[in-house]
Amino acid sequence: MGWTYNVVDPNVATNAPTVAGVGIFFAILSLSIVCLRIYVRKCIVRAINIDDWLIVATWFLSFIFVCITLAQTRWGLGLQRIEDMPPQNVYEFGIVRFYPAERETRVADNHKLQYAGAPFYICAILGFKLSIIFSFLRIAVDRTYRIAIICIAITCSMFYFCFFVAQLNFCHPVAKSWDPTIKGGSCLSALEFYTAMGSITFVFDILTMLTPIPILLHSCFSLRKNILIGVLFLLGTFISIIQILRILSLRSQTSYLDTFTILTWSLVEVNLGIVLASLIPLASLPVFQSFLEKGSPQSLGESLASFDTRRTIDKVRDGLKRKLGRGSELRNRMVLFLGYGELRPDLEQEQRPGSRLGVNASTEELNGFPMGILKTTEVIVSREGSAYGDAKGQEEA
Repeated sequence: MGWTYNVVDPNVATNAPTVAGVGIFFAILSLSIVCLRIYVRKCIVRAINIDDWLIVATWFLSFIFVCITLAQTRWGLGLQRIEDMPPQNVYEFGIVRFYPAERETRVADNHKLQYAGAPFYICAILGFKLSIIFSFLRIAVDRTYRIAIICIAITCSMFYFCFFVAQLNFCHPVAKSWDPTIKGGSCLSALEFYTAMGSITFVFDILTMLTPIPILLHSCFSLRKNILIGVLFLLGTFISIIQILRILSLRSQTSYLDTFTILTWSLVEVNLGIVLASLIPLASLPVFQSFLEKGSPQSLGESLASFDTRRTIDKVRDGLKRKLGRGSELRNRMVLFLGYGELRPDLEQEQRPGSRLGVNASTEELNGFPMGILKTTEVIVSREGSAYGDAKGQEEA
């Protein structure tokens, strides 16, 4: 059985492995960077802010988008020939149908998976942009600059909200978006719609990447560190270039199966945005400190070589012991929550000799106590052999 459902030839030519490889690789990469970011913010900086929570939520949205895209490959995404596409897969696949003879694009079938995946893509794009914006809003001091950042955040959120609503209402009635049997109604022109949305997204990409420029120009960092941070964020222009590549791919497609290129670039765009949004918080790692101060590859290599993996593992293990070990507050709460602090009939009661209940105490007597483990301490005070006692005995004799 081949990867694509309902195909006649199981070995049919498909680009599904490329889509799956790109999606899985970038999802794992972005997850690793996000986890490292949370570790830095929690254990080193000891402060988790809204931009950190935004990037975590963005990763989950991106992961859902990756899963939906991989599911589309099971229904025909990536097939190289339109003749190999099973007709029964079109309903689940959901894509833009292109008619090269008429040289026009119209939406005929924009079905289940395509309809479900687009909102997660839109929200993920908004998420990593807001994370970058809020990270610089947190360190901005100038009032005018803060107002400008807030205006960018509000405008960006309003645009992507409109994009989200328009995507959900792409067709009228809405059910036409996933049910090709509906003959009435109408849909937006995919070419014009996505070209306009991509162009505006490109503008917001540029604005987001230009956000740290005033901070770099008026910061107290060294010139070398400013240049490195500036170059790092200029690399984010690659995300803007992806928008151009997506628009060009949309305008040059010859069949509705060619959209695998658009979706592949979308996977790269979302996950790479998460990575870039998390690189600046990673500057607090000791392994990057000497590189940022000295600015040489040798210093980075020396820092990486001096990184002690065993010591890091020991720190994590000691932290878990403090949180979950004997005597810890969390462990005591878990024990009480699970009921181990109350008397249970199936527990054997043991009493030490000499206690007030005695060795042969009955179960009925024990049930009168709220706890299953009793501790009795007896103190015997004796003055045998004291000088006072000996003198008194001699007088009586």
